[in-house]
Amino acid sequence: MFVHQTTARPIPHSSGLWFLAFGLMLALAFGVAAQSATPTPTPTPSDGGTFNGYHVSLEGVFGVRGRSIDGNINKYRSDLNYKSGFRFFDSNLLLESDSGKGRIFDSLLISNSGWGGDPQGFTRVNVEKIGFYKFNANVRRITYFNNLSNHALGEHTANTKHWIGDFDLVLLPQNETLRFNLGASFASQKGPGFTTARAYSDEFPISSNTRNNTDDFRVGVEGKLLGFNFGLTQGLRIFKDKSNYVLTAPNAGNNPANTAALATFTRDFPTEGHSWYTQFNAHRTFAKKFDFTTRFIYSSTNTDVAFFERITGRDNSNNIVDLDRFNISARSKRIQTRGDIGLTYQITDKFRLSNTFTFDRFTINGGEAFEEALFRRNNAGNPLATVTTRTAGYRVTNFRRYMNTAEGDYQVNHNFGFHLGYRYTSRRVEGMGYDVTYSAANSATNPAFINETENNSTNAVIGGLKVKPRSNWVIYADIEHGSADNVFTRLENYKYTNFRVRSRITLSTLALNFSVVTKDNSNPSNSIVIPATIDFTTNVKSRFYSGTFDWTARPNFTVSGGYTYRHLTSYTPIILPIGGVYFTGTSQYFSRDNYGYLDLAWRANKYVALYGAYRISLDRGQGDRFSNVIQTIITSYPMQFTSPEVRVAFRLHRHVDWNVGYQYYNYHDSQTPLQNYAAHLPYTSLRIFWGKSAVDR
Repeated sequence: MFVHQTTARPIPHSSGLWFLAFGLMLALAFGVAAQSATPTPTPTPSDGGTFNGYHVSLEGVFGVRGRSIDGNINKYRSDLNYKSGFRFFDSNLLLESDSGKGRIFDSLLISNSGWGGDPQGFTRVNVEKIGFYKFNANVRRITYFNNLSNHALGEHTANTKHWIGDFDLVLLPQNETLRFNLGASFASQKGPGFTTARAYSDEFPISSNTRNNTDDFRVGVEGKLLGFNFGLTQGLRIFKDKSNYVLTAPNAGNNPANTAALATFTRDFPTEGHSWYTQFNAHRTFAKKFDFTTRFIYSSTNTDVAFFERITGRDNSNNIVDLDRFNISARSKRIQTRGDIGLTYQITDKFRLSNTFTFDRFTINGGEAFEEALFRRNNAGNPLATVTTRTAGYRVTNFRRYMNTAEGDYQVNHNFGFHLGYRYTSRRVEGMGYDVTYSAANSATNPAFINETENNSTNAVIGGLKVKPRSNWVIYADIEHGSADNVFTRLENYKYTNFRVRSRITLSTLALNFSVVTKDNSNPSNSIVIPATIDFTTNVKSRFYSGTFDWTARPNFTVSGGYTYRHLTSYTPIILPIGGVYFTGTSQYFSRDNYGYLDLAWRANKYVALYGAYRISLDRGQGDRFSNVIQTIITSYPMQFTSPEVRVAFRLHRHVDWNVGYQYYNYHDSQTPLQNYAAHLPYTSLRIFWGKSAVDR
């Protein structure tokens, strides 16, 4: 068991503002309590707020959070990134027409959460007028921070903000014959960071500036035609990436043993394009026996890419690089067609057959032009011959895949049912094109022409059952065994077996859930440098055991908890070149993660409620397994993460609740102790109720 001791330290002076806000909040809360010491009258409907014929319900939570970090603040921000200061925890504003028919809208809901010091915040707006329109809007902000010292030497970092928004308008929403849909979405990501660039057999830390955005527009109709429910959508997506990279100061690289060094470095990688897509779907049930569902998607995407890079410094032969210039341009087009047809036939009340057929086909064609000009001098300063490389390439890739899943379900009786099925896929990939080097003489291999074809098929058997030993006890189990397409088309199929069983028992005040999930996956492969007689199969085995409970001990006291154990072992054959000789070895990864949680909620009386929670994740990793030979690599990520929380809510008034809470996070990494941290996050807030929301309390 890991033991992590931390020593207390004074709160930084920068946290004094939240202490002041904390005190003001306490003073305000006690002031409200003093004014509401007399008994609160029983609310009546007349206490509800109204505004221009609308019932108003408002519930808002605002307050302050403090923060004190002992240890690695960058790791804390990479994991949690909660900040101190004032924030809106949650708020909901609901307006409902008292007659059910408002002048402009019948109902309006505005919800907010996480604005202020949270890494995520959102605003949601829902407006509706029955029979005319329904409008939904959702805007989210995500603050992403990543700065880990045990990953890529701490040189891959990011501090970006993501803004994501979706807006949808439905005209005539209750009209089953014809409805109109309009929509738009946006997504953007901006912020600084670091990455690495490889040059002259070395790696160099480079500052990055991420700037990309996507905009979507869509229009469509839904309704009924000839007994079918149908939908048709036409959309357009426009995307741009204007990220750039620059070296802010000369750098000798991560390998001090060679002479490579960069004096300047700039890289621009502009990418832009657009995609048109059309989606059609239809559904109908015939005679309550035969169900038909189909979906068809067609898309066409055009992408333009450019790459401009400039380098000065020294190479790994100690030559002076006056300029190493790269100019690359590329263009591609991707046309995809995908269709799904699902058929289900209810043969009897107990027996049902279903079949789902999927067709997926796309064609990608594109080419690039590459040019590099290298201007150098030797160590003595004498000019070397300019090296110019000019190449071009073009590819056409055709991909086609069919997948069919047939399944039968049979309900033997009320207590037992099962299903069996079979899945088959067939894939064909064709590749054509050429590569040419203009800066070299023509030969039998320049230009080089490419014409390849690859066919592949997979099979899988699926099955499952549902058993009810008692009226309050149900067991689900399912299994899938077979082969699946490898994401890398030149490698063999994955061979897998997935099994899952889940049980739920419900007693008068207690609900118990248990589940077991096992996954076995193997990927056979061969090596081109080691004889094919050596087995290079990668095996991954994972086991999940989980149990949870929910207990309502009393109407005012509830307890819930759970435990999950994850047992994962990965075994991958590798080849290590040592002294010009190839050695076979293995790379092994171990995870032995234990996760548990406990939540308690107690309403002591009408005015006080308490909440407590405790969460712990403990991964013992590889345990005492260590390698004493270079050919065997054993890795894991042993760590412990605990998070207790306590909160007390005081009802000060029918319109006001006061919350006081404290949350603690403790992270302990036994392999990289510099990553460890302990975070203290006290908070206090007021929950305000007004209008119909207060009446309902």
